[in-house]
Amino acid sequence: MTVDNRGGLATCSSEINPNKIALLDDFLIPGSCLDIGCGSGQYGGAIAAHCRDILQVDLVDRRDPGARHLPFRAMDAADLGSLDARFDNVVALDILEHMADEDGFLSGLARICTGRLILSVPNEDDSQPAQMGLTHFHHTDKTHQREYSPRSLEAALTRNGFRVLDVRPQFNSLWAFNAPMALAKKNRVSWLAAKSIWAQCRLYEALGLFENRCVADWLCGAERVR
Repeated sequence: MTVDNRGGLATCSSEINPNKIALLDDFLIPGSCLDIGCGSGQYGGAIAAHCRDILQVDLVDRRDPGARHLPFRAMDAADLGSLDARFDNVVALDILEHMADEDGFLSGLARICTGRLILSVPNEDDSQPAQMGLTHFHHTDKTHQREYSPRSLEAALTRNGFRVLDVRPQFNSLWAFNAPMALAKKNRVSWLAAKSIWAQCRLYEALGLFENRCVADWLCGAERVR
């Protein structure tokens, strides 16, 4: 367990992505925040450093002990537009790609969000890892309804009442988040080849000779158009 020395709140998940923490720090504004699909609640401490009121929502409460003091409501993300509340901030990390009705979900958020929308989505383009016979690990998630480019993400947000402030790349890391790439072909030869590629990349990165610049996800800050 670690303690967030800005907000004094404990966080206790090894899943915390420092790039998402930076995104929250850059775009959260003071006030209230709705944290959609909060999972283990790992970003509650970073949100609390900026927002006085937080509501975390997910289908079930599976938060770590360090986040259970925060208010929670069991809800389907598709039903959030019916909330009788308004929030200065809405956080939706790794959520939009799962929604069958993209416009319905975003227009519902536009009704309850009065300030900032902070989200992350998977990158649709795997042309770079494909050169090594690999693909993005998130392509194996069959619950994804779609994936995004910066242009398609901005188009979806714009037509539903948001103005994009920034879209930034989340580069693949060789050291974290469940191996960010998977095999493009499933056979023994390609598996062994990919293992060899990964071993070399990890060694080169550890020696400071290599930096993986392949974009895995897009991180976005937007604001509600008044």
